Amino acid sequence: MDRRDYLGQSMMQAAVLPARAAYLIRVGSDTGFRRAVQEASTRWGGMTEPILAIPENGEIPDELRQTVATAKVEAVVNVDVDDALAQRAAAALSLTCIPIAQIDHAGAAMFTCHPLHVNPPVQPSTLPVVAVEGAPLWQVAAAGLLSEDQADELRHTALAVRSGLPDEYGRTQLYGATHLQSTIAQFGEHRSNAFGSLPAAVWVTAPDDVEDCLAFWNARALRPASRAGMPMLLLPTGQVQHWLGLAQQLTGMLSRPAEFAPDVMLLSRNVPQEQLHEIAKVLELQHTEEEVRAGTEFPTPALRQAPFTYRTDLDPRQWLLREREYGLSTSFDAHVFAGDASTLRFTSPVHFHTQGSWALIRAWGSPFDGLPRRNCVATLVEKAAEWRGDSIQLRSHAQNEYIFSITVPTLAQAAEAVLAEASTRHTLSDKGKLGVALQAQAEIAALLEPGVYEAVIALTTPRSKELLKELRKIKAEGSDDFAQLVELASMWGGRAERRYRPTTKLELPPKRASEAAERLCALGWAERGVETNCVQCGVRTFHPFEQTQRRPVCPGCSAPSRYETTADGLSVFYRLDSFVDRASDQGLLPHLLVIAALTEREPNSYFLPGVNLWFSDQTRGEADVFGLYGGRVLSGEVKTSASQFTTEQLTHDIALSARLGVDIHLLAAVDTVLRATREQAAELCSDAGLELLVLDKSKLRRS
Repeated sequence: MDRRDYLGQSMMQAAVLPARAAYLIRVGSDTGFRRAVQEASTRWGGMTEPILAIPENGEIPDELRQTVATAKVEAVVNVDVDDALAQRAAAALSLTCIPIAQIDHAGAAMFTCHPLHVNPPVQPSTLPVVAVEGAPLWQVAAAGLLSEDQADELRHTALAVRSGLPDEYGRTQLYGATHLQSTIAQFGEHRSNAFGSLPAAVWVTAPDDVEDCLAFWNARALRPASRAGMPMLLLPTGQVQHWLGLAQQLTGMLSRPAEFAPDVMLLSRNVPQEQLHEIAKVLELQHTEEEVRAGTEFPTPALRQAPFTYRTDLDPRQWLLREREYGLSTSFDAHVFAGDASTLRFTSPVHFHTQGSWALIRAWGSPFDGLPRRNCVATLVEKAAEWRGDSIQLRSHAQNEYIFSITVPTLAQAAEAVLAEASTRHTLSDKGKLGVALQAQAEIAALLEPGVYEAVIALTTPRSKELLKELRKIKAEGSDDFAQLVELASMWGGRAERRYRPTTKLELPPKRASEAAERLCALGWAERGVETNCVQCGVRTFHPFEQTQRRPVCPGCSAPSRYETTADGLSVFYRLDSFVDRASDQGLLPHLLVIAALTEREPNSYFLPGVNLWFSDQTRGEADVFGLYGGRVLSGEVKTSASQFTTEQLTHDIALSARLGVDIHLLAAVDTVLRATREQAAELCSDAGLELLVLDKSKLRRS
């Protein structure tokens, strides 16, 4: 840029969070589960990192796909799965795969830190419990796992831990006194559509049941970290009846405002129903068939009281698979320049107590509005940046004060990046060149005004018969040289005298015709004038008002002439500017009309009115309209008549949009697009994974 284009001061937001991973283990792998939990126990956010049991056939069940999508992890980590199978699983989840030995040194998952960095530097009065090597699997899932060396390293820190008695691994879950709880310090969601209060989830498992421990782990990983809407507890079979006072301690967890029902979901994959009911008796719970309720009430109702109720036929995933955005957030002001360096400064919402660690930063705000969420655009912001939802994600050292230099690309730069990624080469088409020039000179939104488009079409100069003759000659010779056609059009474009007409010949109601003609003059697209009709040589001539004379003469034979009049006075004629006339003659006006309509719908948009495209397989294509539509990529075809959208044409156009990787395919016509055409296009777009946008007379022309 020749100068810095200052967009102004913008309110922006940023979130600080750890890079989190999902761990891949073999189905039924006890050692794989333990190793995954051990790793998660040493990572900020570790309690929210899911563990995925990958079947031998490599098929990823929908449940695991949903878990990964909801958890929003950055990578998968292979614990004990065959390498080829792990790579296939990662590809199916659209994530990179990292061997667990490399988790701290390579790939996206390394951008986190040890929980020591984010926990207060003060030991609690009672040390939290952690499972030790050889402990029952349920204790590992409930409290986390550290090796003896790892526990010794924490002995004199704020995260000192201890092993506990069997019942302590159950009781300490009630008040968050496990080591795993320390992994979610200063971690949570800054946006979530999670339900308010929900029944507590009490999971029951055989002491070393991998499937149940895994199901509990993943359910807890998806529980909102910022609010205790669904308390969770893992209990073993064959032991809880010996834990004195557990029912009374459970009362403290269950005494919550009566905004939900029942009190408890008693859950297990493999424990028989009879055993669940026996454990419910030990916990002094009462079975119910009460309808499920969940949410938040105002004013807050009274606390639920014993006897607390339970059901065994509920699935908590319906409440856990809710959209959320992770990270603690803060707001700050930034001075933003378009297409040039801008500086972001803010105090971290996460306080890091020690240095030397990593974190992820996500920034969002109005400067990024309109940009497509493509990584080729993110790299224009910062070389290593990526999109995460509507946020730009940056990798950084963990700091308490952040300063970043970023570039907010213009929409034109973003569109160029998308085109460069989708094709090997691209240029503006001839219509595109004219259209870009006209867009820069005039307010094309005027084409949407009643009568303006019609007035331009009525005033457009028809090409000469000789031009048509030459075009037919080229066709007869079998030439397909487009450059030759363009050269011919350029040669003959100015040969015919520009058409001029009175408002009575614009095929519009009188008042609208006058308003439209005057609007064209105001835009600089047309000029007013008068006409002479030479009686000597018979030449009719248009004279712009500023060139009129007191005594007109014929410009052809110089004979005295006179200006045409009617019974009402001097006849006023209108003539298009030569550039607008040429653009209209080449069929550009429908493109600009459609772009005006799109921009009116989504002001934060940018479009090119014609692009030639080349692809790596030597094929070519041309898009009538390509651009950014409210942050999404759009491409498509514009016709004067919808009858031109044949099956062959639709198939070709939609295939081109799919190849460009756009989000929306545009089908536009100045007249009416029939229902059958819409339905056929919709089916083709659905098969191609594209959204269809149809614009026709009903959307483009105002009555």
